[in-house]
Amino acid sequence: MARNIYVIDTSSLIRIKPEYYPHDIFVSLWSNMENIVKEGRLISSKLVLDELKKMDDNIYKWAKRNKSMFKKITPQQTKEVKNILGTKDFGALIDCGAQDGQADPFIIAIALEKEKQTSFPDFNKKIKKMVVTEERLHGNRIRIPFVCQYFGVECTNIFDLFRREGWRW
Repeated sequence: MARNIYVIDTSSLIRIKPEYYPHDIFVSLWSNMENIVKEGRLISSKLVLDELKKMDDNIYKWAKRNKSMFKKITPQQTKEVKNILGTKDFGALIDCGAQDGQADPFIIAIALEKEKQTSFPDFNKKIKKMVVTEERLHGNRIRIPFVCQYFGVECTNIFDLFRREGWRW
């Protein structure tokens, strides 16, 4: 079974909102999600929780119940974000006019930070740290997958996470 660490973006959490995948029908989906949160393998930035808070819907309620997955900004993440935004045209990853909702570079920074750490004592297998987002490479637009590709961070979507974990409903 996979032991990957997934750093999830707001877009992927919105993709599986309980309004679309109700808890009473997709019981094992939500149970599996909560299990990998408890294992510390599904994480995100506190900035994602802040973005979800604006929606104040069922995915935000789920996120609040699983708030341990949302990590505070660390000095290492800040360093990684400065590096990301200072590379090429990657400053376009954020909207300089926005006062909040700037989680994207921090999602990538968390994956880069985790890549530098050894968080599991399983030395026989390489543990992948990957970003989970619904954004796609599209033209020359600066998006999460484009920046991940540049920095050598694997990037996937929520349904591929399910496949990698072997989840079926």
